[in-house]
Amino acid sequence: MKKIALISAIATTLFTLNAQAENYYVEASLGNSEIESESGSSFGILGGYKLYDQDQVKVSAELGYNKYLKIESDSIFGNVSQDISSIALGTKVSYSPMAKVGVFGRFAYEAMIADTEIFGESTTTTSDEFSYAVGAEYEVANNFSLGTQYKLTPLDGGANLTNVTVSANYHF
Repeated sequence: MKKIALISAIATTLFTLNAQAENYYVEASLGNSEIESESGSSFGILGGYKLYDQDQVKVSAELGYNKYLKIESDSIFGNVSQDISSIALGTKVSYSPMAKVGVFGRFAYEAMIADTEIFGESTTTTSDEFSYAVGAEYEVANNFSLGTQYKLTPLDGGANLTNVTVSANYHF
């Protein structure tokens, strides 16, 4: 009897997880970031969970990592290197005007991380920022879509970080 109960509990758990899995997705992106006159390659990865899906509107919560760019410059003190990245927590609101096509907006809190190296010494500074993005995606196969987005992050001190990316998304 205990074995039947255990098997039933495992089967119910697997069925429940499988039913909930269709609300999850992952996204990987490649692009170009720019801060003032400095630019460089970027990449990001995020996971999302669809909270609301009604008609053509979807609302999701997302958690991601972004590696924006590496800035290298020469100064009178030697070579200075700075890596800029972030951990982001945000939301995505998307609208599907027609089958397989979606347009979206994103709003996120980003913990920006700047790792600076000078004279062989490393320091890390962080700042709290908010980012805004708009984009579009197209479903090329079941559970797989390609997209693009433009992101703006106003930074402390008046500079803006912009990031243009292309992405691949897998929906469970």
